[in-house]
Amino acid sequence: MSELEVLAKEMKALGHPLRLKIIGLLAMEGEEMYLNEIANRLGINRALAKIHLKKLENAGIVKSRVVLVEGEAKALRYYRLQSFDIHVSPEFLKKEVRNNGN
Repeated sequence: MSELEVLAKEMKALGHPLRLKIIGLLAMEGEEMYLNEIANRLGINRALAKIHLKKLENAGIVKSRVVLVEGEAKALRYYRLQSFDIHVSPEFLKKEVRNNGN
C-alpha cells in the first residue's frame, strides 16, 4: 500500500465527528477501554460504537484485544489508541505523485 493510500485510509477514518470523539475519549483516558464503556461515555449504543471502532481499527488508529471471562461464556473487547501522526502538505503530495507516477 502506498503512502497516499495509507493517508487516504486514515483521513477517511477520521472523517466522522463520532470517530473523532472516540479518539478524544481514548486519548483523554490514556488507557484501553471496554467497548460498552466507550458507548456509555459517548451516549451511543454498543452496535454504533463497534461500527466506528472497527473503521478506526482498520485504519490502524486504534487496536483491540479480546479478553475471555473465566467461568462465563463471553469475551470482552478492549480498545486502545495507537500513536499516529498525519501530515499533509503540497510538497508531500507532489513527492508521492512523482514517485508513483500517478
